[in-house]
Amino acid sequence: MDTFFKTLQTASRDDLIDRWRVTIGRPAPKHISRSLLISIIAFEHQAQRHGRPTQRFLQALERRVNGKADRPKLTAGTRFVREHHGKTHLVEVNAAGAFVWQEAAYTSLSQVAKQICGYHCSGNKFFGVPK
Repeated sequence: MDTFFKTLQTASRDDLIDRWRVTIGRPAPKHISRSLLISIIAFEHQAQRHGRPTQRFLQALERRVNGKADRPKLTAGTRFVREHHGKTHLVEVNAAGAFVWQEAAYTSLSQVAKQICGYHCSGNKFFGVPK
C-alpha cells in the first residue's frame, strides 16, 4: 500500500481537511465523510502525480478509436517513391507540410494516391508508410 495513502488513513479529520485544501485548492464540503475525504484526496494526489502521461495516452487512444490517429511528423524534404503501372512517382513534403507531386501541393498522401491511381485509397498504404 502506498505510504501517502497510509498517512491519510491515520490522519485526523482536521489534517484531512487541510490536505484537501492543499491538494484540491478549495475548502472541503462541510459534511463530507472521513472515508470520502480520504478517497478523493488519494485520487487527486494520484491524478496530479500520474495524470499528464496518462491523459496523453488516453487522448491518443481516443483519437485512434475515433479514427483520428495522429499523422506522423514529417520534416520538409521527406520523399515518398512509388512505382505504379511502370511509372515512378515521387512525392516530397514541403516546408509547409504539404505533399508535392508534379509541382502541385496536396494536403494528404491519399489525395496524391487518388491522382495517381484514379480512385480513393489510403495514401499511407499506397506509398508503404509503416504504422
